[in-house]
Amino acid sequence: MKKATRSILSAAVAVSMAATACPVSFAATTSNEVTAREKANAALAREAAAQGMVLLENKNNSLPIKTKKLALFGGGAVRTVRGGTGSGDPFNGGLSGGGDVNVNQSERYNINIYNSFKKAGYDITTASILEKYAEGYDVENAKAASNPMATFAYPELTFTDEELAASAKDTNTAVYVISRNAGEGADRGMTKKVTVNEVEYELGDYELSDVEKENLKKVASAFENTIVVLNVGGVIDTKFFEETEGLDSLLLMGQGGQEGGNALLDVVTGAVTPSGKLTDTWAENYSDYPASATFAKADGDSMKEWYKEGIYVGYRYFDSFGIKPAYEFGYGLSYTNFDINVKNVSVNEDKVTVKAEVTNTGKTYSGKEVVQVYFSAPDSKDAEKEYQQLAAYGKTDELAPGESQVLTLTYDTDEMAYYSEEKASYILDPGTYYVRVGDSSRNTKVAAAIKLNQSAVTEVLSNQMEVPESENLTEWSKAGKTPYTYATEQQEMAEAPVFTLDASKVKTENNVSEYKDEKVTTYTTDPDYKAVQDYEKVEVVTDKKGATLKDVVDNKVTMGEFVAQMSLEELAKLNCGSGWGVANENTPIVGSNSATVPGAAGETLTYDQYGIPSIVLADGPGGIRVKQKYEAKNVETGETATYYQYCTAWPVDFVLAQSWDTDLLKRIGEAFGKELEEMNITILLGPSLNIHRDPLCGRNFEYFSEDPVISGTMASAITLGVQEEPGVGACLKHFSANNQETDRSGTDSIVSERALREIYLKGFEIAVKESKPMSIMTSYNQINGVPAADSYDMNTNIARGEWGFEGLIMTDWNGGVSHPSTSMHAGNDLIMPGGASKANEIITGAEDVKPTFEANGQIGLKDELMYMFGYKSAAWGDFEVSADGTQTAEAKLGDDYTASVGEDGKILVNGQEIYREYQANVWAGTGNYKTPVTTDVASVSEDGKTIVYKGTYKENNNICLGDVQKSAINNLKVIMQSRDMARIYGTTTRSYTALCGDLTNYQTVNKSEITTERTLKENLDQAKKDLEEAKKNLEELQKQNAAKDAEIAKAKAEVEAAKKDLQAAKMAAKKAAVKSVKSKKAGKAIVTVKKVAGAEGYQVQYSLKKSMKSAKNVKIKKNSITIKRLKKGKTYYVRVRAFSKDSNGKQICTAWSTAKKVTIKK
Repeated sequence: MKKATRSILSAAVAVSMAATACPVSFAATTSNEVTAREKANAALAREAAAQGMVLLENKNNSLPIKTKKLALFGGGAVRTVRGGTGSGDPFNGGLSGGGDVNVNQSERYNINIYNSFKKAGYDITTASILEKYAEGYDVENAKAASNPMATFAYPELTFTDEELAASAKDTNTAVYVISRNAGEGADRGMTKKVTVNEVEYELGDYELSDVEKENLKKVASAFENTIVVLNVGGVIDTKFFEETEGLDSLLLMGQGGQEGGNALLDVVTGAVTPSGKLTDTWAENYSDYPASATFAKADGDSMKEWYKEGIYVGYRYFDSFGIKPAYEFGYGLSYTNFDINVKNVSVNEDKVTVKAEVTNTGKTYSGKEVVQVYFSAPDSKDAEKEYQQLAAYGKTDELAPGESQVLTLTYDTDEMAYYSEEKASYILDPGTYYVRVGDSSRNTKVAAAIKLNQSAVTEVLSNQMEVPESENLTEWSKAGKTPYTYATEQQEMAEAPVFTLDASKVKTENNVSEYKDEKVTTYTTDPDYKAVQDYEKVEVVTDKKGATLKDVVDNKVTMGEFVAQMSLEELAKLNCGSGWGVANENTPIVGSNSATVPGAAGETLTYDQYGIPSIVLADGPGGIRVKQKYEAKNVETGETATYYQYCTAWPVDFVLAQSWDTDLLKRIGEAFGKELEEMNITILLGPSLNIHRDPLCGRNFEYFSEDPVISGTMASAITLGVQEEPGVGACLKHFSANNQETDRSGTDSIVSERALREIYLKGFEIAVKESKPMSIMTSYNQINGVPAADSYDMNTNIARGEWGFEGLIMTDWNGGVSHPSTSMHAGNDLIMPGGASKANEIITGAEDVKPTFEANGQIGLKDELMYMFGYKSAAWGDFEVSADGTQTAEAKLGDDYTASVGEDGKILVNGQEIYREYQANVWAGTGNYKTPVTTDVASVSEDGKTIVYKGTYKENNNICLGDVQKSAINNLKVIMQSRDMARIYGTTTRSYTALCGDLTNYQTVNKSEITTERTLKENLDQAKKDLEEAKKNLEELQKQNAAKDAEIAKAKAEVEAAKKDLQAAKMAAKKAAVKSVKSKKAGKAIVTVKKVAGAEGYQVQYSLKKSMKSAKNVKIKKNSITIKRLKKGKTYYVRVRAFSKDSNGKQICTAWSTAKKVTIKK
């Protein structure tokens, strides 16, 4: 391979690559200093990790903590889990490893909770216990570091009664951290075993271990406040919280990436108010999950998964079947309280819009709230529906106490339709639909009823992925089950405003795939070329030999003319990439994954003669996975040096989704995009958005949710952010129904088309239509008997034909049980990680491939790949040797060789036996020839210079040249938009999303300006109206002189109340001001406020930040206060507002004053 523009090359490949005279600056540098980009992204990662934390319990308001001295327990306190393992781990140096085993302890990052608290000045009473534990952990971790795909596990921290008593001597607060880790290639269990120094230990996984349970009991009994932190990447059993007396708070930290420790510090100290919400249902018992009895090996058969629960996944199941969860979908507490008031609902045949006002009704903490909109659809004789489905959601900005914001959320009316397999269409059934609004799936109120007069077809499609009749899949029914309900539900339904829709006005779209006939065009310059497949069309084009890809960009040649000049072999190799880092030019092996970006997952092939550059692909989704440190040669100076390249380790998708904040995820996508550009990487292999079908899936940490709307909108937000950077793109994975890691390369998901379209494909559909990703990665598994990469229905008819996907589709690495040739026709364009064996499979699918022989007439060897192991096999091509074969294959011997037949019938060459089989040792990479060639299967020509083998060519030509060209065209269209194409050949790049255009919005969220209650003018006007109305009522009663004394007294009270409200409204209309703020003594400041007539008191707010973020509040009755314990020498900003109370005792405030600043005396 050749890269004409790289200034810095990995030492292993520098000899095979050349440099340009115009060096290009990439992220790799000889400096190990932390860059400005790293600092900015670290701050964003810290913000995201905090926003994704979910407060599950907070008895006695034990959070936020109120002490600078505390005890930390649990191994996760000192060796905090940053994220899951495998390709989702950005710090392991690539698939080959090579990452620093102690990377999590680097001063560059703030991962470990203990370290973050120490840096912040907290006195940790268990420091010696934690540090001793860390020493043992690090020793064992170093031993296990040779396998970057493994998930390291170490026994839980233990302590003596004496150590516990000493740690509790000077503090009443303890934090116990429960950590879990999982990753690629294996699913979780209830518990697991680990052996250290020949001693076996039981570790917790879904359930707590006995050691953890006992530890919690001891800690809870020793401390007044005990806070449990869940440092996990998925659901665990939480029954321990109620079973263990003395536990106060339960905080789901998740796995927070490189700034997880700092983010937890922010939340538990109150610097950030938790605002995360669950994106999964947390069950009371694992057996409550619908797939628990059959998931992976639970039923003894991991190779076939029957999705009998159908559409009833997650909260859709728990709600529809009336099962009580421990914590429901969408649940999450705060340090403050919010009121959600639905101001208005509007409905027509096109859109449903909900306008909700959110008010922070707390008194101390600012915070954010999530408004969640669900709908309930009517059952019909044709289809059951779930109790409810999430339709839209939005998160407020940060609201201070008393502040409000109106969120306007809109979703398409046709999103309430279901997929009918019988009619191959999405249908709105007649009946009443209910719109529900709240802050979790089980804390909503009915906001509207929508009545549809008759059935309406919203989208016409065609069934693509039906279950084979032989599988006899019987899906569950909710018939006879009592769904979730609550006391006021029926009353809310009866009183809800009703909207009537006319089915005849509902728009019907016909999105049947235009590729349903499977026609493929072969472009050729040969007028005599004949089609070899029934579906093949032939188009003879002008010979444009010598054309380059830039000529296609410049519209000098068509893409058909361009690919027509390339041979089948060239096209096949282009569609196979160049692998995991190539030790020789043919065989991908475990090594530095990409020749151009050490540690990256792979790259495509370069063809200088055609002007086709390579593009580099790097693992996500938790961060760009590259080698942080490597030896390389500068091709300009010839010097070898150590180079560094650092990318951000973001919170895992499980945490990011819990933020319920698509704006935040878009910002993370933008940061991803800039890192891709800096690293010279074209495609990020992420985000991942498979559904959390069961909590034991080993990769749930890198997937978003059990809900497809959350999954799809979060993935599209990241993709939109990534693709704002011209020349780079995202890759949605794993497409699709990839919901277990056990036997993932061959397991068969048996799932109905309705469940696929409404649950497992829906997130991909949303992300494709909302963000136009550059790429999609197919999954390892089969779906209804068809490998995902081989599914024409899914990859072409659905993704391209129905959704309008325009990018390239690639296999996951090695493609599971898919077949490269079939994948070409199916629309899986790029076979990764590539290598000659995959290209050969494509070639043999399009034409007969003859055997390759050595000079002595013995069968040659070809390169093969199993998982990450390269090995050799006999190069018979499509020819199968057999004694009764009717076809022949000739081996021409070299000049120095002559064949003869021995007395025992063996074919001899120069008197030596030759062989027709080769037995490989895959794991060792070695092998040996076996089975001598005899006259049963071969003969020798009279001159002894040719050996003629008998046999038959396989009937395996299942594709045509056009299939390979089609995939190449899809790959080339992406390469044309890459930064490499622009840099090397001078083309112009644009945002890939903008290039594709025509985006669909599955939901829209608009936020109003933040207000203090209602606007001051509205308050004043309303108070005046109320006073006039009260006076009229009193006058009327007095005139009639027939009113009872009680009524008169009530009317008088209303007058007085109205007067008080008017007085409060007048007060709120005035301006508050800081009269002066001075610091005359060290650590103190005297604040004097301007008196406001009618005020009952004042709220003083001070912060180190001009934006007043993380401000502290104090209320005073007088107009001055001395604030103590301020940081000496620091500048503070101070502002004030006056407050009073209306007739209902509700606090009314003026607007905040302009802030004044003061520098605190040292």
